[in-house]
Amino acid sequence: MRKGFFDRVYSVIHNSDILIEVVDARFADKTRNKKIEEYIKRKGKELIIVLNKADLISKNTAKKTKKEIKETCIFISSTEKQGMTRLRELIAIKIKKAGNTIGVIGYPNTGKSSIINSLTKKKIKTSITAGFTRGEQIVKGRNFKLIDSPGIIPYGERDEIELVLIGAKNPSKLKYPEEAAEKLIKLLQEKNPKELEKLGAKSNEPENILEEIALKRKKLMKKGLPNINAVSKQLLLEFQKGKIKI
Repeated sequence: MRKGFFDRVYSVIHNSDILIEVVDARFADKTRNKKIEEYIKRKGKELIIVLNKADLISKNTAKKTKKEIKETCIFISSTEKQGMTRLRELIAIKIKKAGNTIGVIGYPNTGKSSIINSLTKKKIKTSITAGFTRGEQIVKGRNFKLIDSPGIIPYGERDEIELVLIGAKNPSKLKYPEEAAEKLIKLLQEKNPKELEKLGAKSNEPENILEEIALKRKKLMKKGLPNINAVSKQLLLEFQKGKIKI
C-alpha cells in the first residue's frame, strides 16, 4: 500500500461515527476491503456496506451476495434511486446509536458522490472518470454530515485489468485494452450470453468476437481491418457506465 494511504483511512475512520463502504454490486467481493472493515470493527465504529449498481445484477446474484456478507448491507441503485429510502432509514437507526458524522469510503467510481447527493439533496461533482474526486469533502445533510473520501482503496492491491472491470481505472489508460475486453467477453459468456448476441457476437472466441463487434460498429483501420484497440476501449467504457450488463 502507498505511504499515506493509511493516514487517510485513519483520519476518515477516526472522525466518523458511522462508516459507509460503497462497493460495486457486480463485483462485491473484489470491491470490498475486508482489512479496512476489520479495522472499523476494532475501533467500535458502525459499518454499513452499500452495494451500488444493483440494477445491473440479477435477483439471484443479489441473494447469493447477501448471504456471503455478514455485516449490515443494503442493495441500491443511485442512478435509478432504488433503495435510497431504506438506506436513509438504516442511517437514522445508526445515528441514534452512534452519532451523526458519516464517513463514505470505497473504490473510485463506485458511486460514492452520487449516493451523497441523494442523501443530502445537495449537488457535488460526479464523473464516470475513475478517481475524479480529488480531496475529502464534507457535505451537511439535514441531521448528519458526510465525509466523502476519494480513492480510499489503493490501486496497488489489484491488477489493472481487474481495476478497469470494477470501474476503478479509466480504459483509456490501458496500454493493451484488448486483454481487459477479452476478459469482459468471458464474463458475459458465463453470466449473460444474450448481451453478447445484442452486441453482434457470433463466434465463441473472445478475439473473434471483438473483431465482429468492431466490424458491426464500423470501427476500422486502413484497408477495412477491424480496430480492436478502439472497440475494446469503447466496450469497457460502456460496461463501466452500465450500458453492458452481466
